[in-house]
Amino acid sequence: MVIPICYIPVKYLAHRTNIRGDAAQLLHHVAFGHRSLDRVLTEASPRERDRPLLHELTIGSIRYYFSLADEIDSRLTSPLKPRDSIIFCLLVVGAYQLRHTRIPAYASVNETVDATRQVGRPWARGLINQVLRRVASEPPPATSSEEAAFDHPQWMIDLLRADYPDDWRAILAASLTRAPQMLRVNLSVTSRLAYQIALAKRGVSAYFGASAEALILDPPVPTAELPGLASGSVSVQDVGAMLAAGLLDPDSGDRVLDACAAPGGKAMHLLEQTRGIVLTALDIAAERCEFMRSECRRLGVDPGLVVQGDATQLNWWDGQPFQKVLLDAPCSGTGTMRRHPDIKLLKYESDLLPYQQLQSQLLTNLWRVLAPGGHLLYCTCSVFCFENDCVIDSFINSTHDVVVEPITAAWGVATQYGRQLLPEVNGPDGFYYAKLKKTSTR
Repeated sequence: MVIPICYIPVKYLAHRTNIRGDAAQLLHHVAFGHRSLDRVLTEASPRERDRPLLHELTIGSIRYYFSLADEIDSRLTSPLKPRDSIIFCLLVVGAYQLRHTRIPAYASVNETVDATRQVGRPWARGLINQVLRRVASEPPPATSSEEAAFDHPQWMIDLLRADYPDDWRAILAASLTRAPQMLRVNLSVTSRLAYQIALAKRGVSAYFGASAEALILDPPVPTAELPGLASGSVSVQDVGAMLAAGLLDPDSGDRVLDACAAPGGKAMHLLEQTRGIVLTALDIAAERCEFMRSECRRLGVDPGLVVQGDATQLNWWDGQPFQKVLLDAPCSGTGTMRRHPDIKLLKYESDLLPYQQLQSQLLTNLWRVLAPGGHLLYCTCSVFCFENDCVIDSFINSTHDVVVEPITAAWGVATQYGRQLLPEVNGPDGFYYAKLKKTSTR
């Protein structure tokens, strides 16, 4: 795709007034500029009262981008020129309002038409008015592809169908839903019931999740409004991610490594779960390490446990082996597309092999720091076998001192070497876990 010459920096959105135009520009940064949704939303600075609608229109337009784009294409009498791709994004934002929100049709159409001046295309007023009025007055046309029917790229659909012949449709459907807001209660500070009562006193409804620390809010609330957040009583974390601490299950006194640790939720959970462990939280990026240090301070933990280093190397290691290693490996993130729908626009099938190569490199290198008799927990937030069981299969067939320990649990589905949690409507994100034991030294 071609990035048009007229490209408004995200930072300037604070000075704009038409939220549809702002949303179209943010969508354009993702769909045509190949920038992450989190990044562009962070850089945008709308007025506080405008932020909820801006996020709704941007995230929703990305979540349903394939079906909305398919419908827009069917309504256009001739394709737009590459330099006018911002107009295509504006049409997608308009169609999202009409197909997936309760915003009145006249407001959706009129405000979107008015945004043409903001994005520097006033000549397109008539075009957008005509197309969106057809969307508003006519039923959705028959989809022209599986991409449009399931709102995912074809390569994802094909891989999921191959990996999960019985569940691929459910996975795709769940990935289009809104992820629930899940909390991890710090059980070293308070109980889950006590925190649930504290929420109820503020008029916030919450119910217990699958993990012993988990609460699920219904409906969600702004994170800043959570009682006890600043003092470390609670953190925001998906139930699927909470499973890591229990599966690794360190003993007091164990040296524990959380590799690729940012943003630090699993590391903090390990400290909350087991007192007396000696934890190292390793990450390669300085910015992410600083964020983890701020989380340490919020939770009353020594920020010195955060170490900046490359887990594919050993120059950060002091030579003392770890009894437990958690490797939350970089991956495609396809188990978290409810929270990060831009993955569908930013990732390609060709990205999977480099991910697998990195995952294998990390696994091989971190095996060297694990003590004999110790355990390494490999996990990803991917739903693809290629990044999960295939990585473990390659590793155990090239490593003599490894035993796979089966994971028996009520959650997820058993795989050849581990357990796969699939994304669920009103439930957890998708996560994969495999537990490996080091049997001896060479």
